[in-house]
Amino acid sequence: MAAPDRRPDPYAVLGVPATATQIEIRAAYRAAARRLHPDAGGSADAMQRLNTAWHVLQDPARRAAYDRSLRGAGSGGRTDPGPGAGTGGAWAGRPGDPPEDATDWIDLAADLLDDTPVHDVQAPEGWWALLPPAMFLFAVGLLIGAFFFASPALLVFAGGAFFLALGLFVLAPLRAMTRPRR
Repeated sequence: MAAPDRRPDPYAVLGVPATATQIEIRAAYRAAARRLHPDAGGSADAMQRLNTAWHVLQDPARRAAYDRSLRGAGSGGRTDPGPGAGTGGAWAGRPGDPPEDATDWIDLAADLLDDTPVHDVQAPEGWWALLPPAMFLFAVGLLIGAFFFASPALLVFAGGAFFLALGLFVLAPLRAMTRPRR
């Protein structure tokens, strides 16, 4: 006799009722992902459960198959369609699988184009905000001076100033991210 399916209910994981629309499910997933993502202070296990639930409920065919498996479990029917059931199975595919149809690709594109930050943005303040662009402008001035005066020494200084400006453009945001939030 096969062991019963111990996977959590995707509706409960996402916190939506079984009658939720695709828009409500997507909104619940995005809100939970921002809260549970390991980069936002959540756990990897919780995020994996959330992704598995989203994988089942994002596709109408997988969702319908899952809903049928729930009805089948209540009437004593078989809940696992077995191997080779394709997208008609309750848990067909894995979250890491590539998209299968156009709606999956549209969903993927919408996720990639979502620019809502996980945390509040913390920009560099004070002279850390001014120093990188100021150093870049100084390097450009040195470069122009090197060509105007045909000076190899100024060209070397301009290269060093460009390198320093690049480093400051990287360090200023890193410093802002590591500072405590106000």
